[in-house]
Amino acid sequence: MFINCETSISSHGYMDNSSFLKRIQYQRFVKKGIAVAMIEYEGHGRSDGPNGLISCFDTMVNDAHQYFNEISNNKFAGKKLFLMGESMGGAVAYDIIQQYPEQYEGVIFAAPMVKISIAPPQFVVDIFYKIVGDAGTVSPLTIMPLAPSKGSIPDLSFKDKEKMRLALSAPTKYGRKPRLATARELMDATKRISASISEFDAPFIVMHGLEDFVTCPKISEQLYKESKSKDKQVKLYKGMYHNLTGGETDENIEIVFNDAISWVLERSKSNPIEGFMSQFNK
Repeated sequence: MFINCETSISSHGYMDNSSFLKRIQYQRFVKKGIAVAMIEYEGHGRSDGPNGLISCFDTMVNDAHQYFNEISNNKFAGKKLFLMGESMGGAVAYDIIQQYPEQYEGVIFAAPMVKISIAPPQFVVDIFYKIVGDAGTVSPLTIMPLAPSKGSIPDLSFKDKEKMRLALSAPTKYGRKPRLATARELMDATKRISASISEFDAPFIVMHGLEDFVTCPKISEQLYKESKSKDKQVKLYKGMYHNLTGGETDENIEIVFNDAISWVLERSKSNPIEGFMSQFNK
């Protein structure tokens, strides 16, 4: 336990979880004196609910905020809090910091789900909305994994195929097509978020691979350019895919985490490691 630490609150992406592999990657934060807390949403990882089902995006956001609020108050009271959201977790972090800006110092977006690049053609989307019903509802039909999409999400996410094989071997991994209700919630969230980026006012860094065909790097550039935040950065990585923190080469993953960690430390009152070591030098 670090005596003087900042805290990073991590939101994982769709079909992902806070697995052993993810915890290994995020040890980079811990080694720099930054505590990390992660959540597994309902329907993901070891949480309750049908695997891969998001019945209501707003409920997922509220669950994540309540968990982050409780763990930060109990474990890291008085410490600076930074959100980090990967892919769909970027949309979750976006909504949380918009609703509770006073609780967080800023947010790290890693390939955020501001717009879905693998959405099907518009005429298919129009038919889809006629089938799935209102937001937040679930029926025997909408729980089915039948949502159309272009391409395989794991193949498009992982540049390193050996890392993809390891990730897919996790027993809690969801590997089917998106459930209809889930697809509806994700599409609704991205439409709402992409229409509001000019109003986003929190400190942030957005990181995106230029070879990302799951979420759109151009929309991340747009977020950077149009947001009214006075403290914002964008990092675009040539040749990198969607999964920046676990699906790239070790060298590329190191680059991404170094950028994220440096951004947090620059916004901390003091260097966490120095503060930690100073306890032993008195």
